[in-house]
Amino acid sequence: MTDAQKIRFAPNGGLHIAPAPNGRPGGTQLPVDVGDGKNPPTGYKSLGYVDEGGVTITPSIETDPVNAWQSATPVLYVVKSASIQIKATLIETNNLTTELFWGAPWVALTDKDGKETGTYRLDLSSTPDLQEVTVVTDWAQRGVLYRCIIPRAMISDRGAITLQRKEAQKYELTISALDTAGSLGYVLTNDDIKGTGGGVTPSVPFAATVAVPGYSSNDSAASSWTARVTATGITGPTTIKLLNGAGTAYQLQTTLSTDGTYDVTIPKGQATAEIKLTHAGIDFCYSVTDKQQTGVSKACLTLAA
Repeated sequence: MTDAQKIRFAPNGGLHIAPAPNGRPGGTQLPVDVGDGKNPPTGYKSLGYVDEGGVTITPSIETDPVNAWQSATPVLYVVKSASIQIKATLIETNNLTTELFWGAPWVALTDKDGKETGTYRLDLSSTPDLQEVTVVTDWAQRGVLYRCIIPRAMISDRGAITLQRKEAQKYELTISALDTAGSLGYVLTNDDIKGTGGGVTPSVPFAATVAVPGYSSNDSAASSWTARVTATGITGPTTIKLLNGAGTAYQLQTTLSTDGTYDVTIPKGQATAEIKLTHAGIDFCYSVTDKQQTGVSKACLTLAA
């Protein structure tokens, strides 16, 4: 069965890094919970803003076929290699992102008296050491949280830095997982992924429509008529206001019914009307006409105080 509420996006997230665990007291501890979707796990540092392309997580395997004399089709596949790669383009220039990109530390230069000069130097080795790190990728959608943990990883590829007048410097990194006692990593979530009601399902965002039930027979010159407001995703009080015929003030302040509907009565002699809904501090306005079946969303009219 199809279910649109099971479609997931990743509008928010973060990429976090720490030294790979060494098993010693005080070393990095791998996360055991999904976090809050905002802050790095304890002991990890955030890599800051990532460009609009987001983060790409690629689990992959390579296989070899096992062929048999009796079949023209492979009878089995065996795994030749397995990997997980995380790719992102960082756009914050700071000590953490640049040292990770260049693969070397910044060192403060000093003068002949041993005082720092305010200049920093980063030496690029012809035989660089590859640093082991642990990487956590978080992403979230309205309370549904996901966290991918790679316990051991190394930078396996870097992109080019393009220096331009109108574009920020970017640090493109590919981070590849290393084996950790037979594991490449793991994923945590509070999503109701098994459909048992034990997780979180994101709330439906607030939306509203305005219809005119009697549009085919309405005669605003002879009598009043009705515009029906129907809203979904209500998470708090929602007020309804009707702009008066002179367009000078909103009136009829009321709230939506528990089922998310309300019938607004438009006075006799008024063929069009503006209805304003306010939900979570945001105004939504609709223009309705007595002879039109559906109202149209519009910018709210700003009235003088």
